[in-house]
Amino acid sequence: MSRFQKIQKKVEYYKSALNSLKEYGGNAELARGIARIALHKPSDMLRKLRWKAVSAPGNVQHVELKFPKYNLLVDAHDQGIAAELAFEHVHEPFGTAVLKSILRDDMTIIDVGANIGYYALEEDTHVKVKLIVAIEPNPVSFELLSQNICMNDAMANVFNIGISDVDGTLPFYISKQSNICSILPRAEYEKKIDVPVMRLDTLLDREKIENVDLIRMDIEGHEINALRGMKETMEKYRPWFCLEYHSPVISPEDREFFISTLEALDYELKCFTFRWSDYMIFGHNIADRRKVVMTGNLREVLENIQNQVLLLYIAPRGTQFELPVL
Repeated sequence: MSRFQKIQKKVEYYKSALNSLKEYGGNAELARGIARIALHKPSDMLRKLRWKAVSAPGNVQHVELKFPKYNLLVDAHDQGIAAELAFEHVHEPFGTAVLKSILRDDMTIIDVGANIGYYALEEDTHVKVKLIVAIEPNPVSFELLSQNICMNDAMANVFNIGISDVDGTLPFYISKQSNICSILPRAEYEKKIDVPVMRLDTLLDREKIENVDLIRMDIEGHEINALRGMKETMEKYRPWFCLEYHSPVISPEDREFFISTLEALDYELKCFTFRWSDYMIFGHNIADRRKVVMTGNLREVLENIQNQVLLLYIAPRGTQFELPVL
């Protein structure tokens, strides 16, 4: 892709973002969106520079971060979630709040793309879960995930695999930012490895897990493939879904599969937010808290917003849900 094409793609991305914000949030949210676009890159660069300054001395490999209810080991060389958690103390502030509002005691939670365990530990310390199944294909992140689960004595089983629509192996692309590594081919990556993958239906059957209440999934564009491999789980247990939906890399055919599969099982969209809005800017979230989490018809939202990464919160129709006070 040429430099001009990259710039053109970015322009289209931001135009889509601003049009969507105006449609769903009005002029006030549009103005805040423009401010976020202008401030995002400088804020991100400053955070990475601060993180390098903190983690650079000596041969530091890991840094232990202290949270109110748990401690978290992070990779000292990771420029993504490690830097974010070190200085902001939260990842996806609105997404975290919405997820925690859904959690109930005795839930069995499947965490697909668990990374280093931030969400798994938020889940484990917020309610008395029955079990968390934490799944992460990246070997480096998996090692930290395992240590974090063990260090905090969390009610979680961990698996070093990817979730897909096949049982076998697939290429996996490693990035400088651990939370954007993926099975989906990337334009820029550090290295490519092969990782074991499995259908979620296969894994749950093998491990004799007999109930699923919630599936949290963040797998950087591979979510449609994962959905194809968990249809039995969906039909049998009808869990909540909290997932990152990568609209820019999802084809119209796959989008229709995603929507029609959920519609056939009588699921509905409870709320959503734009991923790029759920990000701290210079230590603050300047998005309008009344508008950043929105509601709407799943088909209408996904067909209207085709160039954005969204955080979707989906449940069987009639499931009780109230937006948290953010």
